[in-house]
Amino acid sequence: MELQEFTENAERLRMQMHQQALHYLANPDDSDDVVQEAFIKLWLKRKEIDDFAKMRNLASVVVRNISLNMIRDRRRCDDLDNYISLSTHIDAQQQMEEAENHQRLQRAIGTLSDKQKALIRMRNVEGLSYTDIARMLGTTESSARAMVCKARTAIMNQMKEKR
Repeated sequence: MELQEFTENAERLRMQMHQQALHYLANPDDSDDVVQEAFIKLWLKRKEIDDFAKMRNLASVVVRNISLNMIRDRRRCDDLDNYISLSTHIDAQQQMEEAENHQRLQRAIGTLSDKQKALIRMRNVEGLSYTDIARMLGTTESSARAMVCKARTAIMNQMKEKR
């Protein structure tokens, strides 16, 4: 599929893809991000796409998968938020385990890039909203949320490796 045909087909599919992503995510900004990412994936596969029907079917699958991945990543980030915010009202054994976990967490944070460390600090230490972070970085709120989520995912992966 050549550029002209791809562009025409993409415009025909854009609204349908956006509505599908909106169905999963219930957020127009996130839906826009999903559609953009889907178009990138479709463009990379354009040589395998013969006609509009195949592009429409593939677009539907790609949008679904990207949306579900975004939902899954958010849940992981929320789980990490809860983990980081654990109460310190626990007995001596648990306090010792918590101290070890805190050290592991600090080591995991130490492996992050400076930008990721700053994002974690802004969100979890300074308590800034995603809106404030986005404003500081000159980006959208959903993009700021995604960057913080990626930093948290990196922390979780490091902590899993160190067990």
